[in-house]
Amino acid sequence: MKLKPLYDKIAVIIDDKQELKSASGLQYTKNMSISANTTMIGKVVAVGDGRLLADGTIIPLKVKIGDRVIYSKMQGESFEDGENSIVLLSEQNVIAIMGEDE
Repeated sequence: MKLKPLYDKIAVIIDDKQELKSASGLQYTKNMSISANTTMIGKVVAVGDGRLLADGTIIPLKVKIGDRVIYSKMQGESFEDGENSIVLLSEQNVIAIMGEDE
């Protein structure tokens, strides 16, 4: 399936295993059985062109395809594509981009 989000929207595949570990040892783990969780982890698979301002200017997005992100759990619209759980959300709902250590 070819997916192209509009403007400031991004498509994220929801990770089954809610855990990230960087090369330097920083670990972010989520216990998904706790109902108080407010964040999720996923991989960005598609991005829009950018945020549209009132004057017609488009500001490019910070996130890019391939980024692993932590985002607000109850945001966006979720669906299944037959293989993956995908959520479409605004870039403003991304809390952090998990990058490789430099």
